[in-house]
Amino acid sequence: MPRPKGDAQRRLLDAGLALSREKSLGAVSVREVCRRASVNLGLFHYHFKSREAFRRRMLEAGYQEFFSLLSVSAEASGPPAQRLRRALGMIARFTREHRRMIAGLLRDALEGDHQVALFAARIFPHHLPLVLRLYREGVRVGNFRRLSEPALLAFLMGALNTPGLMLTLLEGHDARRPFGRPPKQVEGMLLSDAAIESRLDLVMAALAAPRKPR
Repeated sequence: MPRPKGDAQRRLLDAGLALSREKSLGAVSVREVCRRASVNLGLFHYHFKSREAFRRRMLEAGYQEFFSLLSVSAEASGPPAQRLRRALGMIARFTREHRRMIAGLLRDALEGDHQVALFAARIFPHHLPLVLRLYREGVRVGNFRRLSEPALLAFLMGALNTPGLMLTLLEGHDARRPFGRPPKQVEGMLLSDAAIESRLDLVMAALAAPRKPR
C-alpha cells in the first residue's frame, strides 16, 4: 500500500534524526534523507525549502520531543531525589542515543557555524532550569547538600554526557581498541543502561546531604 503523501514531512524529519544518530548532523545529505524516507526531492523542497531550514526543524523536533518527556517525568509524583534521578537518567539516555549528532553540533559550533550556535543557545538550556528546580527542592527538604549551581551543572553534565561524547570522539579517530578493549565492549561499559545507572548511583551519592552526627 502506498504511503499517504501527508506524512512526508514527518517521515523526512524522522529519517533525518535517525541518520544523524547513526552518523553526525553534518554528514547527513538531503538525498540520503529522501531515500531513507521514500520521499522525492521535490517534496523535500516543498516542505523545507533548504537544507538549513530542514536541519533547524529536525533539531527542534528532536529536542522538543525529549523535553516534553523530561517535563512529564520531572512533574511525576515522588520525592525530589527520586524525580531528579529519573530526569538525569532521561538526559543520559538522550545523550547516548544522539551522541553522534550532539558531537557534530559541538564541532560545528566551535568551527563557527552561526546557525548551530544560535540553536544551542536558544534550545538546549531549557532542560537546565528544570534540573535546578528539582535540585533546589531537594536542598529545601534536606535531601541534597548545598552547592554552587554552575559547579553543580558542570558536574552533572560531565558525569552524564562526557562518556558518550568521549566514545564518539574515539570513533571519529578510528580507534581500533580504545582503552585496550574492543569498541563494542567499551561502548557497553560506558553507555549501557547498567553503566548509566552506576553513574547515577555515584551522582546521587555525591549530592546527598551529609548525615548529621548523633
